[in-house]
Amino acid sequence: MKFNDVFAGLALLVLSALVASAAWNLPNPAQQPLGPSAFPLILAGLLALCAVILATTGSRVVERGPLFTRADWARSAAPVLRLLLVPVAVIFYIAFAETLGFLIVAPLVLLALFLAGGVKPALAIALALASALAMHAIFYLGLGVQLPWGLLEPIRW
Repeated sequence: MKFNDVFAGLALLVLSALVASAAWNLPNPAQQPLGPSAFPLILAGLLALCAVILATTGSRVVERGPLFTRADWARSAAPVLRLLLVPVAVIFYIAFAETLGFLIVAPLVLLALFLAGGVKPALAIALALASALAMHAIFYLGLGVQLPWGLLEPIRW
């Protein structure tokens, strides 16, 4: 789906307002002239400027075209289902990671995404397992992030 830049500009303007309102009341315990809110407020201002520029250029295009059009890929059901598979995979991980464990859920999620993306089954299985083990090694062993073990708790290393 293609949206006119007016929509993106308005969304960024709302985001900049949210960032500014969150940063406005940050405490300044050392009473410095440029406290912790200075940098987020500068970024919010720059984001608002970009939003106004984007919305302005988008409003010029409105005169020549529609505000919303469907992209070619969105006219078919298969690409849309593949797109929707990503949030479904994230929800599946959130729902089952604690009970089943990272080393069970992550390969299943990756396998589903690889197969939906057209990877051959044997390669998809190998990639899913290797990727999950690599992520586990990087985050659990390398960075010390506590990943859920779930059913594999008895063989935790």
